[in-house]
Amino acid sequence: MINRPMFFLLAALAAFAPLAIDLYLPSLAAIGIELQATSGQVQQTVTVFLAGFALGMLFYGPLSDRFGRRRMIFAGTSVFVLASVACMLAQTIEQLLWFRLIQAFGGGAAAVISRAVVRDLFGETDSARVMAMIAMVTSLAPMIAPLLGAYILELGSWRYEFLALALFGVACTVGAYLLLPETLSTVRSQTSIKQAFQGYRTVWNHPSARMLIFAGGGHFAAMFAYITGTPFVYIEFFGLSEKTYALLFGSNILALILFGYLSTRLVKRTGTTPLIKLGSGLGLLGAVLVLVSAFGGGSADWNLVLMVLGFLVCVGSLGFVAPNTTAQLLGKHPKNAGAASALYGCAQFGLGGMASWAVSLVHDNTALPMAATVLAFAALAFWASQRLKR
Repeated sequence: MINRPMFFLLAALAAFAPLAIDLYLPSLAAIGIELQATSGQVQQTVTVFLAGFALGMLFYGPLSDRFGRRRMIFAGTSVFVLASVACMLAQTIEQLLWFRLIQAFGGGAAAVISRAVVRDLFGETDSARVMAMIAMVTSLAPMIAPLLGAYILELGSWRYEFLALALFGVACTVGAYLLLPETLSTVRSQTSIKQAFQGYRTVWNHPSARMLIFAGGGHFAAMFAYITGTPFVYIEFFGLSEKTYALLFGSNILALILFGYLSTRLVKRTGTTPLIKLGSGLGLLGAVLVLVSAFGGGSADWNLVLMVLGFLVCVGSLGFVAPNTTAQLLGKHPKNAGAASALYGCAQFGLGGMASWAVSLVHDNTALPMAATVLAFAALAFWASQRLKR
């Protein structure tokens, strides 16, 4: 079994994306004011991060199958640290957008390789359990990050949040150097770079792999529509405070942790596929509740309650879907674990970027664009999950 320090290191590496996104969510309005940018432009800093993260995964995944996990971790986290400092020093919204793209490109290495390391060490069922446990710990990042970001903002500037991200990146780089062994086998590391990138074709040509990618990626994208849209919907549309928003955000993460815990208890009994199908069904149900509340408007308290309940179910049920789709996908392609992990991550953050972009593009001062986007991607996840044969 994995030792405790290495377990928490892998959890920290998996937390790069939620921490880099959620920490500064309470500061979106402050960034817009200081950089003289519109709400839509500031929301695009989330969108470009998702796009950069997806590209980074595609770049680092196969290379980690060729050159090893450790080298790619060091390369990616170094880029993340330097770009975080650049974000802190940005003087225009255009500069911030470019630096966020680079920051995400570096951070993509951490997420894709942490999953590949787990697959190097465990079989499918045990991988699902370990990934669910890592997800439970990682979920603390989006629960704590918005509240932490709100307190950092009170220190005087949103720029301090990017300084905190740079320091986090440094800590993970040092931790990887001290704790992370090379888990890639010598035989697999002798493959050529061309063969490593051809792993994408091998994985994608497998029909069940595509369904797993769409099931996990679609549900993840629904969550990112929620992440992008709720700062406006909860704070401006429903009139809640930044700290109340952070508490509601945290409640969804608690639901995610609960579902993740249940997954670790059930997966040995049920296998991965039944949990994927159940989680996708619950995600679609939650999305429908969110859409109903959005049509009700922002005047009645019950609309807010219905939306909060819908997101608890929709976001929480990702705890069933994410670890089990990942474990099953990587279990089917152990020789291309880096490429499979990268494709899965690219789908997550690529579709997440599309969802984030859609919410900001159709922004109309109501909750409907966010709710419709959440429903569309939850429906995609449900459709894909029902086509899994195993």
